[in-house]
Amino acid sequence: MGFLIEVIWASLMVGLPIAAFTLAIVWWALKRGFFHEISDARALGREMKGMSKNLKKSRKEGAGTTHPLQRKWATFGGGFYGIVAFFTYIVVEAIEISTMIRNFGGLLDFFRQLDFSVLIQIFVEAISNFVTAMIRPVYWMERIDTDRTWIWFVVAYGGYWLGLKLAQVMVQRHPGAEI
Repeated sequence: MGFLIEVIWASLMVGLPIAAFTLAIVWWALKRGFFHEISDARALGREMKGMSKNLKKSRKEGAGTTHPLQRKWATFGGGFYGIVAFFTYIVVEAIEISTMIRNFGGLLDFFRQLDFSVLIQIFVEAISNFVTAMIRPVYWMERIDTDRTWIWFVVAYGGYWLGLKLAQVMVQRHPGAEI
């Protein structure tokens, strides 16, 4: 019974959020034309893995500008590890920002007290959060009390795969829909 509860808990805490995040970001990238492999999941995965290298190459060649969201995603790499690292970064940043605003006494007080030292603190925290995202298994394993970590990794990958496939299906069924 403990195994089943662990799978359900992992599905709710990791699988669904990773699936939703993957669906959203991959659908967005496909609709914007950042990726071209709409029907083959493996080919799309390879295209995503090469995203970081391709963006660096296009910058060197002076090719058009890239979207800031795409650049941030590319800094974490592509594929499963890049998606999870980017997701981790967003989660950690959201927690940090909400904690900082709460510590200042609210959003209005935060803006009233905003000065150079606060901006430096935000910058240092962003770098720290980037490092945390890069070593994401450590971050997540500190928050999960389990002896079956493999279940969480399998469920996270399953969520990634499900989100990827759903994004492809959505783009195939509605190819002309605009963002």
